[in-house]
Amino acid sequence: MRRIALLLTVVGAAVAALPASAGTNELSFAQVVEKEFTLTLSRPSVRAGRVSLELVNFGMDTHNLVIKSKKAGSKPITFKQLDPNARTERTLRLTPGRYALWCSLGDHKGRGMRTTLLVRA
Repeated sequence: MRRIALLLTVVGAAVAALPASAGTNELSFAQVVEKEFTLTLSRPSVRAGRVSLELVNFGMDTHNLVIKSKKAGSKPITFKQLDPNARTERTLRLTPGRYALWCSLGDHKGRGMRTTLLVRA
């Protein structure tokens, strides 16, 4: 029993000593809230790698979400249209940099439904 307890203590100490970024499967999370005519992030930045984005429409109109890296040549990722009070979630692999987010329906972007997400290393 003492060997098992000692082994668990040593393993626990080794795991605790790992840096927070050591795990390649770490998941960052951010919520994007849409309503007329705002787009609000639950946090201004996330760690690079796997990022779970939850899109929630608290508005009275249908909205969608487009996310695109501000790096030249990047392709946009479009979330489906959401009816009022609906939500969806997608997990993306994001590299460090700034990402533009906006609603591409009608004139929503021009009326304020846009923001920037910082993805840090």
